[in-house]
Amino acid sequence: MKIKKNVMMLACGIAALTILFSCKKKDGGDGPSSGKKAKITLTLSSDFKKAESDKFDVTLVASKTNGSTVDWNVDGVLVKGASLNLGTDNFNGGKTIVIESADSFYTGALIIGGFEFGATPFTVTYKVEVNGKVIDQGSERIVKDRDPIFTKTIQL
Repeated sequence: MKIKKNVMMLACGIAALTILFSCKKKDGGDGPSSGKKAKITLTLSSDFKKAESDKFDVTLVASKTNGSTVDWNVDGVLVKGASLNLGTDNFNGGKTIVIESADSFYTGALIIGGFEFGATPFTVTYKVEVNGKVIDQGSERIVKDRDPIFTKTIQL
C-alpha cells in the first residue's frame, strides 16, 4: 500500500520539478504564448472515503517566462508556493474543487492520480481549460487492485 503511494508521490514530484526547471527565460518580455490562464475542475464521487484507505493526489505547477512560479486560487482561496499539492484530505467524502491560475503563465503541468484499497469504487471527473478552451476532460472509475493505478499528466 505504502509503495504505491510513495511511487505516485515521487512521480508527481519529479514531473513537477521537471516542468518547473525546464522553463527558460526569454529575451524581450513575456511574448505572446505567456498569457495562459488555467481552470481545472476536479470532482470525486461521494464513494471516495479516507476511512476506506482511498487515495487521490493532485500536483499542479506552472511558471512564467522569467522562471517564477504561479500561485493558484483553490475554490476562491489564494494558495502560494512553487507547486500546488492536494490530497486525500481535500477530497474526503467526495468533493468538487475548482482551481484557477492567479497569474498568466508560460508553461505548466497537472498530475492527478489515485487508487482504491477499500471495497467501494469511486469516480473522478476532471475538466481542464486553458484560456477558456477545454484541452482535456474525462471520467475514470477507480476500483480496488486496478493495475496500473490511475494517473494522468496534462501539459498546460
